[in-house]
Amino acid sequence: MKEKRSITVMVPAYNEEKNLAKTVGKYDTVVKSLFDDYEFIIFDDCSSDRTGEIADELAKKNKNMRVVHNKQNMGMGYNYREGIKLSQKGYYIYFNGKGEVLSSSAREILSHIGEADIIISYIGNPEARSLYRRIISNAFVILLNMIFGYHLKYYTGPVIYKTKILKKVKTTKKIDSAVFLAEILIRVLRKGYSYKEVPFYMEKTERTKFFRIKNLIEIFFGIIRLFFNMMVKKEKERKNNNKDGNQEM
Repeated sequence: MKEKRSITVMVPAYNEEKNLAKTVGKYDTVVKSLFDDYEFIIFDDCSSDRTGEIADELAKKNKNMRVVHNKQNMGMGYNYREGIKLSQKGYYIYFNGKGEVLSSSAREILSHIGEADIIISYIGNPEARSLYRRIISNAFVILLNMIFGYHLKYYTGPVIYKTKILKKVKTTKKIDSAVFLAEILIRVLRKGYSYKEVPFYMEKTERTKFFRIKNLIEIFFGIIRLFFNMMVKKEKERKNNNKDGNQEM
């Protein structure tokens, strides 16, 4: 039977002229076979190739798709936040413009809707990535687990949320790197929502630009901001509240 609940699929794309049409096509096939009501929001993140034109062509052919053209490159965090604001459906998920997640895995992730408040996906075939990328990714996960006390397998894969939950979450506007994906997940988990982790499998990826020095620096400072905003500020607020409470007694 078709899943009658609705979903928004956000697709951020930067210079993905070779991949975007194939990516959107395969995920559209999966989504429309499971949902009666859905939408794709494609973000052309100020691409210098034909990504924007291709996105517009896709939207002309499918009334369930719309395109946002950023006037400058804004990054994942910005696109994700804007996607939440624009979302008109009950659930929300993102798949990147490269289309790394296999269509069978996309279907598997989506099939778990309703089994928990949040469906968190993690890579089931890490060997599909380069050793360097695996080392950096594992270090990222270990560090976040240590800081925030979780035991998650992955923080930056496709996650299914109820859109109404996301619209209530306040996030750090200065974090626009992939750290934002971790931030919003952590903020939602800290509100006590239930979650389930499911594996996804991906195509073997070519060398990525994601882990260039510039991006690693952005991730490093993003983690510092996240730690300060969620841990240090919270502790200061707790102490101030306790102090105010003692003064009133």
